[in-house]
Amino acid sequence: MPVERRLLGLDRRTLLPAALVAMLFAVAGWILPAINDQMTVDDPIRAGDVVQIGPDVQFVPVTGANLVSGLRQGQPDVAGYPRAAAVTYSGIVFQVTTDTFRGTPVQLLEQIRKTDDGLRIPGDAGFHVTSDPVTITNGAGQHGAAAHLDGTNAVGLVAAFVFGETGVEIQAIGPQAAPGAVSAQVAAMLQSVRPVEGSGS
Repeated sequence: MPVERRLLGLDRRTLLPAALVAMLFAVAGWILPAINDQMTVDDPIRAGDVVQIGPDVQFVPVTGANLVSGLRQGQPDVAGYPRAAAVTYSGIVFQVTTDTFRGTPVQLLEQIRKTDDGLRIPGDAGFHVTSDPVTITNGAGQHGAAAHLDGTNAVGLVAAFVFGETGVEIQAIGPQAAPGAVSAQVAAMLQSVRPVEGSGS
């Protein structure tokens, strides 16, 4: 390697990508949980609240969760509803993202996995999909696919539904050990993801 391309014996070209990955891992694994532990619930979810994502997808957060991004159904802004929403609950971040997709939930999950793998540097300690997809069913009886995510300091799942031509990605990430009641509440939020009635999806 030419001397002008080295810094402390390392290839300068690899330093920036490695630093970015390390920073993202620190944010996901340490900083976000620490912030969550100290964060007051400033936008609490109340019974009956429904969060809408884009024009045609919704979910029901657990009562007491904190809405950190997204809008409640019936309260769009001038641009409508954003394509992503997230709540936190007992140290778990639950995020729903939608976009146009033509395919099956398993194909969407595979696309998510490939995109995730393509963004990481081999050998890093970020989140990895560590299981084969399994079929899940929402409360409306529609089937999706889900797989486990594992990281050094947090675990979770990634799930996918396809409603019409709308692909839905759900990620739930939290500490290694979560009380069973919290896991049950997260499962309930996952099952509540469905098309908005009358949206045509």
